[in-house]
Amino acid sequence: MAVTDDRLSVRARWADAVAVLAVVVAVILGARQLRPLAAAGAFLARTGEMVVAVPASTWVRAAVWAAISGAVLLRWRIAAVLGAWAAVSYEIVVAALRINGGRRYGLPLDLLAWPLLLAVTAALLLSVSTPVRHGLDLLGRRGRWLLAGAATVTTLTATAIPLLGEYHRPPPEDSIDPGFNIVFSVASRLASAVAGVTFTVVLILVVATVSWLDRSVRARVYTLIATGAAVFTGIQSGLPLPFGMSTVPALSRPAQAVLLVVGPCLVFGAGLLLIRFSRRPAFQTWSG
Repeated sequence: MAVTDDRLSVRARWADAVAVLAVVVAVILGARQLRPLAAAGAFLARTGEMVVAVPASTWVRAAVWAAISGAVLLRWRIAAVLGAWAAVSYEIVVAALRINGGRRYGLPLDLLAWPLLLAVTAALLLSVSTPVRHGLDLLGRRGRWLLAGAATVTTLTATAIPLLGEYHRPPPEDSIDPGFNIVFSVASRLASAVAGVTFTVVLILVVATVSWLDRSVRARVYTLIATGAAVFTGIQSGLPLPFGMSTVPALSRPAQAVLLVVGPCLVFGAGLLLIRFSRRPAFQTWSG
């Protein structure tokens, strides 16, 4: 009986960890889909014109994921799950139209592959987790405020480039030969710095968001986050575009398979070992 109860307790802790992670991923992903709109708005406010184009798919993604995030925060699990799988279906349609040469969806592949992967991840987490209201209850008031801060940073840092870049005003209308005109430019170092600061700050806030959880649940959430980070790192460093950062494979196919499978498995296994060791008492009293 004690063994059965312990197994049920372990399953309950993992279920709690997945529920919390589902809430965090859904909210952050919803904030992520608002970044292109925030950037476009910042460009418009500074220059008075739309420097960057905003495709119709961007508006759809923003609306859908804003609705999903709202459903999560309102504790409507069924609506959140249905919305997430609807988002997956939409990404599949967009990708299929792009692959088939649809002009209306002429987007780079990296803008199609990652939204689909992220949507599938969020949909799976929301589907297998316990009710989202339980995840919100576990986060508590402080955790929810920190998650709101992480979502805000995720969205608003998109305005950094439009506000910090260099705006080149158009030539006078009576110019004889205006030629090619650069409207806006930004240093690559600045763009990299903004991306790095955004990732770091959001990660710190997410870690702080779940730091208020019970220790056993918190350790499992950290394990899942670290495993996901290992998958992301493996994709970025091992695969070519549209998933990775390079136009040619940095590693051979077998090496990619090892990196993408063994790496996350090792991270997850290390997390399990740390969880198991943390359950043991620090000191053991011997009596004889």
